[in-house]
Amino acid sequence: MAFKSGLYRAATHGVLMRGGSAIEHLAEVDTIVFDKTGTLTHSELVVTDVVVLDKSHLDEDALLALVASIEEHASHPLAQAVVDAAKERDLQHITHGEIDYLVAHGLTTDVDGKRVVIGSRHFLEEHHNILFAKHETAIDRLQDEGKTLLYVGAAAQGRKVAKPIGIVALRDTLRADAVYAINRLRSLGITQAIMITGDKRSKAEALAAELGLDAVHAEVAPEEKAAIIQQLQAQGRKVAFVGDGINDGPALSVAEVGIAMPRGADIARATADIVLMDDRLAAVADARELAGRTMKLIRSNFNIAVGVNTAVLAGAVLGKLSPVMSAVLHNGTTIGVLLRSLVGVDIDGLADNKQAKRR
Repeated sequence: MAFKSGLYRAATHGVLMRGGSAIEHLAEVDTIVFDKTGTLTHSELVVTDVVVLDKSHLDEDALLALVASIEEHASHPLAQAVVDAAKERDLQHITHGEIDYLVAHGLTTDVDGKRVVIGSRHFLEEHHNILFAKHETAIDRLQDEGKTLLYVGAAAQGRKVAKPIGIVALRDTLRADAVYAINRLRSLGITQAIMITGDKRSKAEALAAELGLDAVHAEVAPEEKAAIIQQLQAQGRKVAFVGDGINDGPALSVAEVGIAMPRGADIARATADIVLMDDRLAAVADARELAGRTMKLIRSNFNIAVGVNTAVLAGAVLGKLSPVMSAVLHNGTTIGVLLRSLVGVDIDGLADNKQAKRR
């Protein structure tokens, strides 16, 4: 009943937990790992630069229209930002073939006799041999400005070698409650707060210092996230992972507790043990505190039940309590513990959030 009460209490405040095991495991966590984009930062990305690398065939609007027409089939915040930018410029949709989507990497399709590839640099270079080394200066400049890059390449059908045609740069902003949430998690027993990002190390370390994180894993390929979680677990850590993207699915599933942000991809929310319905990073701390207090309630209920019933048994054996009184005390204790569980627990963060919503 305490678990059910905790699940209900969390759900009414925008924290969905998949059963009592999520509460139990979250209460045991000592390390929390954050994906950067959409988690520590807002998922509302904005397109800042559209860089055309092959100006003989495309201009800036044509490149943006091409990328938006293909990316509209994806659900990641990067894709939505590109589509929104194309709509703002009133660009026309470009007809294309069937989309091939490689999870956590990118998309490919046919457009006017060309094979177009959109995604991470790793995806284009390692999977399609589309090299961006000649454009390193432009790439470094955009990354030094703290921007996330979407790479675009194309090849005429029948040709084995494709070439880069453009880069779309996007920027997000740090969540206002990020520092507060991390500090509060520390006060709730989290001993390590870690960030995983694909950003360059210099940029990642600067953000980690601003947030007061214990460690940062930079320049991480999407498929490496789960391996980092497993490395921490091998060290004896109980790990919670917070993410929102399609490429976060493996990490969410391998962690003791996977926590998905509300605007995350469907696969992230389906994989996670906990789904936040309020777009607040502080809700992670709310969930942790509620889990801790629920487990404390369960332990205290157990101690009460064992203590009172042991005393009743001793009294009955020694002849100090009649059978009727023993039955009344035994069943009264059971009912009292049940009512105590039904009342459940509340926490300051959830209570404050509830009052804010009412106002």
